[in-house]
Amino acid sequence: MLLDVRFFSVNDFFLVPLCFVLMYAIIRNRAAACKDPGIRKYYFQVFYFRTVCVFAFTLITEFYFRGGDTSLYYQGIADMRAALQDDFSHLYDIFVSSKLDPANPLAPFFLYDNYEYDFTYNYMVVPGNFFVPRLGIVPSILFYNSYLCICFCFMMFAIGGAIRLFKTFYFYYPTAKREIALATLFLPSVGFWSAGLLKDTICFGCVGFFVYGIFNIFIRRRKFSSSLFWVVLSSYLLFTIKTYIFLVLVLALTLWIFAETNRLIKDKTLRQIFAFMTFVIGAGAGYFMLQYFTSEETLRQYQLDNIISSAEYQRKGYTILASQQTSYYSINASNPVTLVLNSIAATFFRPFPWEIRSAAATFSAMEALGFLILTVNLFVKKGLGRPFREIFKDPRLLMCFVFSIVFAIGVGASTANFGTLSRYKIPCEPFYVIMLFLLYKKTGAPYPKWLRWILGYKS
Repeated sequence: MLLDVRFFSVNDFFLVPLCFVLMYAIIRNRAAACKDPGIRKYYFQVFYFRTVCVFAFTLITEFYFRGGDTSLYYQGIADMRAALQDDFSHLYDIFVSSKLDPANPLAPFFLYDNYEYDFTYNYMVVPGNFFVPRLGIVPSILFYNSYLCICFCFMMFAIGGAIRLFKTFYFYYPTAKREIALATLFLPSVGFWSAGLLKDTICFGCVGFFVYGIFNIFIRRRKFSSSLFWVVLSSYLLFTIKTYIFLVLVLALTLWIFAETNRLIKDKTLRQIFAFMTFVIGAGAGYFMLQYFTSEETLRQYQLDNIISSAEYQRKGYTILASQQTSYYSINASNPVTLVLNSIAATFFRPFPWEIRSAAATFSAMEALGFLILTVNLFVKKGLGRPFREIFKDPRLLMCFVFSIVFAIGVGASTANFGTLSRYKIPCEPFYVIMLFLLYKKTGAPYPKWLRWILGYKS
């Protein structure tokens, strides 16, 4: 799809510096509240890193990809602003509407905009898509519809979630500060895809806020009111925008809380009984939770008994596109075992170097190759048994394992384009990398030299 809107304007010469100063002031204020100077520096480093990502994302999207989802969200914001200019009472319609339909007073403004064939309107009939410009309308008004400034606001929310994810794991593993910082704050693909006007930016921030809120409420038992607020808000946003992220996250966190409780039982026999009950209850709760939350007709595609058939159906459609597109890949979806293994491999380890078909795929391939080398190196050095024993002994590792693997299966099985997959998988990447790093530490496996260099450890 060609770009029908432009991301840069003359106003950016004074609006972007103003926005940068305001966002920097927020980061500096939050960093000042951090008592640990070793942690305080990460606030500024991740802000600078994500700022570069905002400009990189905007430049690449406009001049390389020539459009995409973000241009439709930006056009959606412009359509909402046109509605407000026509009648400011439409502000009420913007905030109470969950999606577009012919009866919606906003519909005419989306039908007759820059895109032909009702493109914007048809895209916004999906609640998750319509939610993004609704969130972007406030920063758009504040910064005169500057795309870069809107991205800065979305980026700040993602940074907030990333920092909270860092805090959660740093509480348990203070000796792995650098590893956790790299996994949660500085992964290149996560930084790039959580720096734009996208659903993925919002969802990544929500994951961090949700995990940290649950951590405070059930583990540390502090900041109850603020944590409950963020848990409720993040739940609502995730469930509305990308339901499957919410479902997998709740399942993983449920197992985490049960496993943490199990560790408090001193009697070995009772602990084993509770561990078995944890597995049974967690599996049962996960199954019924998925069935309950996906019982509506619009969410039937997420039900467990439809996953295999849905993946098979989608893949047949993608196979047709694969003959015309260079970034599509194929997975055998006829067998559940091969579907699971190939989906995990596609999410974390592909594209392989020989599958690179564009300059944009090069960076994804480099990151995926790093994940593959780290994973294979761990199993070669310590075998299969030791890492998995460590996973089931540590509730946090178990949570990372469940979330990253189940999530990888879901997005790997239902996606067939490397570009799209690189965006969809960003919520699970920090959890997978944290799990890898902690397994290296717990098993005593040495890091490769290139990773020690990245982490800043002396040889």
